Amino acid sequence: MIQQLSVADYQQMLWKNGAGYTVELARSDGDSLDAFDWRISMADVKTSGDFSKFNGMQRILTVLEGAGIILKIDDDSEHLKTLQSAQFSGDSTTSCELSDGPIRDFNLIYNPDKWCSRYQWMCEPTSSEVFSSADLIFIFNQSPEPLEIEVEQQLFCLAQHESLKIEQQKALKKLVLKPQRLKQACLIELTKN
Repeated sequence: MIQQLSVADYQQMLWKNGAGYTVELARSDGDSLDAFDWRISMADVKTSGDFSKFNGMQRILTVLEGAGIILKIDDDSEHLKTLQSAQFSGDSTTSCELSDGPIRDFNLIYNPDKWCSRYQWMCEPTSSEVFSSADLIFIFNQSPEPLEIEVEQQLFCLAQHESLKIEQQKALKKLVLKPQRLKQACLIELTKN
């Protein structure tokens, strides 16, 4: 099944710690913030502060817009700028300090006992061919330029912040990503363990 998702399809919800809002792009089954196997989301971070815990989960966070953050994970810290990512445990004590004003981030949270993930940003200006047999393939367009994606002779055109969600049964898929000028796309592949 292939779904093109626009901003109107996304769901806004309060953070677990109540300190801000998340825009949920997609998630596995489950209605609560404690009962999902994977979730893909964006969040506007307007103040420095603590992150919610997601025990037993793995997290990958990327800065989409803004000057960046200093991410403090347990006893380490990492300075993330635009389109830089960090991977960490949902069990970790995590907080962030804004470098210079608000940021927007992009997140994958998943259960590593149930899923293997491949998470990559594709930022070269040329077309790319991707072959995948993952159970879930998710492509997010961060670029202000439209991104054309061809999947098995079907053509999809993603505007900025739109996504393509492909759920399949282990069939190998060929995807061709064709940027107009600038490609800033996140490709997430999730495969059941």
